[in-house]
Amino acid sequence: MRVLRITALIAIAGMLAGAGVALARDDKPVADWNQERVTSYGQELTTACDELKAAVSNTPASLDPVNQKAFYRAKDDVRLLASAARGLAKALGDGEGKAETQPRFKRIELLRNDAAENGRRALIADDVLAKVTPVGVALIKLAPYYREAPADGAE
Repeated sequence: MRVLRITALIAIAGMLAGAGVALARDDKPVADWNQERVTSYGQELTTACDELKAAVSNTPASLDPVNQKAFYRAKDDVRLLASAARGLAKALGDGEGKAETQPRFKRIELLRNDAAENGRRALIADDVLAKVTPVGVALIKLAPYYREAPADGAE
């Protein structure tokens, strides 16, 4: 089985989500909060993260001790990412709004960055690659709702 660096997986999700965040910050106005839509996107993120977690969990670690350590760190990052996504989706489903859930969304962004950093040396199977894209897509959909409104007088 051909093996890819987990960096490629997380990098794709990062690029997708980063592109979404950049677009949300620079080119688009703050999206009006729509509880039903954001809750749906939160569920989509949860499903995508859970599928990624399952795929990573079913991937055997490398025999190389250096790669093995990096793999387990990245695997734990993906586990934490899935848990944070479930927490966000539950909070949104319970009716919590932007102010209450923004810290959870920011935590998800940090976990995504941690997974990319810790995954640079880890090896993972090809079939996991397909599970990364839906995570990035869900983050792109959520990002405009969590964008900060510019201060009055700011460009």
